[in-house]
Amino acid sequence: MIKTAHGLPTRDSVPRRSELGALRHQLTLQRPSLSIRRLLESTPTVFTKLAPCMLMSPLSVAQYLPANQTQFDVVIFDEASQITTWDAVGAIARAEQSIIVGDPKQLPPTNFFGRTDDEDEEDLAEYEKDLPSILEEASAAGLPEVQLNWHYRSRDESLISFSNHHYYGGRLITFPSPKTESDALVFHKNDGAYARGTGRTNITEAREIVQFARSRLEHWLQLPKESRPTLGVITFNIQQQELILNLFDEARRSNPKLEWFFSENREEPVIVKNLENIQGDERDIMCFSITFGRDNGGKMSMFFGALNRDGGERRLNVAVTRARSEMHVFSSIEADDIDTSRTKALGVAHLKTFLDYAKRGPIALPCGAGRGDSVGDAESPFEEAVMSALQDKGWEIRPQIGVSDYRIDLGVVHPDHAGAYLAGVECDGATYHSSASARDRDKIREAVLCNLGWNIIRIWSTDWFMNPAEALKRVHTELEELLENSRQKEKEIEAQAKEQAEQNEEWREVPEELVAETIKSQPEEEHVLQPRTSRQVKLPNVSNELELPYSDPEPPDQSSKYAKSTGVDDSAASSNVSSIEWPVQPDADRFFDAGYTPILCQLIDYLVEIEGPIEADRLARTICKAHGWKRTGANIRQQIDTCLGKNELRKEGKATFIWSPGTYQEKVPYRPIESRAVTDISRHELFGLIADHPELVMSKDRVRDLADILGVKRLSQKVNEYLGNCLSTYFMR
Repeated sequence: MIKTAHGLPTRDSVPRRSELGALRHQLTLQRPSLSIRRLLESTPTVFTKLAPCMLMSPLSVAQYLPANQTQFDVVIFDEASQITTWDAVGAIARAEQSIIVGDPKQLPPTNFFGRTDDEDEEDLAEYEKDLPSILEEASAAGLPEVQLNWHYRSRDESLISFSNHHYYGGRLITFPSPKTESDALVFHKNDGAYARGTGRTNITEAREIVQFARSRLEHWLQLPKESRPTLGVITFNIQQQELILNLFDEARRSNPKLEWFFSENREEPVIVKNLENIQGDERDIMCFSITFGRDNGGKMSMFFGALNRDGGERRLNVAVTRARSEMHVFSSIEADDIDTSRTKALGVAHLKTFLDYAKRGPIALPCGAGRGDSVGDAESPFEEAVMSALQDKGWEIRPQIGVSDYRIDLGVVHPDHAGAYLAGVECDGATYHSSASARDRDKIREAVLCNLGWNIIRIWSTDWFMNPAEALKRVHTELEELLENSRQKEKEIEAQAKEQAEQNEEWREVPEELVAETIKSQPEEEHVLQPRTSRQVKLPNVSNELELPYSDPEPPDQSSKYAKSTGVDDSAASSNVSSIEWPVQPDADRFFDAGYTPILCQLIDYLVEIEGPIEADRLARTICKAHGWKRTGANIRQQIDTCLGKNELRKEGKATFIWSPGTYQEKVPYRPIESRAVTDISRHELFGLIADHPELVMSKDRVRDLADILGVKRLSQKVNEYLGNCLSTYFMR
């Protein structure tokens, strides 16, 4: 840039009749008198100095750059598989060299509105006919090619293994995740039906996707802006794309805070695109709507839109490789529903394989392409010796971590967390020497692995053979230090948990005006208002024996899930955990292990089922107490939030309530639950209670009477406002 800028005159020394003078004159005009093309024609000498590098589409090149424009040194085409030959020729003619970059396994140029016959080319020799893209044209012409095999986008190999096997012959060099179990590719089965004809949508699937996305986005609002992941949606057709966009609009209207994720000012806002225009985009988390499926009559067609055309498999390849961290596949069909004997389309056959891969994981790929995180034995006697020595020291070792040509030689499993690796040990064996340059071997590869979360320890063969005891001691010491640091971080998390627990004391001193209400244990008990002094009081307790009549809908029977309470509960506005009959035993020691995640999800789903809608903080407190903890620290809360799954998250003022999927209603039956604060009761549940007490319509003091129905002995200011707002909202509807 310094070289380019050298020799430019100062602003005050520019003659009026010079090229720079003409440019400055145009810039001062409110409405420039010259078009861009005419302006560039009038400034041929200084143009390349002022704009040495230009980012333009092929159409812009033809429209704005004069044919006699000074030659560029080089023109670079990106995504060249989507650029037609005739569009590219003009740019090639304006440069001395061309670099054409693209992937022949990805989308060809879209030609929906192009001619479908080849009458104009019938008289041409076969070698003179145009190929679909400039990339294919250059390849067919025999121009020198360089294969770029290193893959950086996917932070988990499961996101690229399918395409690496089916489209790239396993040549892509990918990097393993530091997790022993992958959860990056998730299959979501739904009961939707595909509307054929003019609709061409799957509304059930669309709603499930938006519900999932909204849940994630609302959770991410709690994170610092710079830490919030990005999200995108891919659909099979434009109709499903528009439907999902409309549903997102509804979600944004109901929660304006979500607008932050859709703002065009963001570098990567939420996107919803179809197969034809998704190429070039990527996001941290992608949702893939398969869209097609059985119709309302149960009939299954083998038509899958663009996948049935020639090159349809290339569109699928693009769609399944857009995610950096997670890919969620939403489908109303499974692999067995696709009958490849009814179609010859390769894209449809690959879709069948992909659905199987999304559901079953790497085992679905033939020839073991991607079977698990460890793909074989040690590659050399050197690696075997190191592995054996570390195992003798008590470390659990797994050889050859990865599924592509590049693998970490030895993975050391974390002693405290079976779902993660403590470190990776790299020996200078075959994998190390396979890299073409020292930069690849010693810098780039390790930097990529560290970015993925690996701790890399390198051991040299010369050090090992000269003094194996000393080399082993060094590696063992480094592993012990890493383990100690990991455990120290866990202690810091526990310390934060204790600190938060002090702020959430179950019993606390409060001034008279903020004394919390106490809920009477029997509904027929007389409402009492007596003066009190500041003292220790128990936070709200809603009696489990309070019964209210309901006819429609019938409230679910919770008697088998809660044991009978025998006394006054001493907890602070959280469930009497000891009375909950959990479906599985909570295990605090495994709470952060990847293998414990399904159990934690089961506990959360069960709690939401019996108490939903349940306030988010109450859910977190209950889960923590079930594991023996007194507070919900940031890391614990994050672990809980990741397990909310398909449950619906809905804002009510400043609070968030969690509903079981498909249970949301404007009014739901009120259910008395032990030790639940009034402010932890969803307003929709209170709406149901109000509806069953029509006498509140004529009440002179609705808040106090509703409090009586709830069994509140004393109203705090906070509860008074909450009940008042609920009553106002209900009667103003």
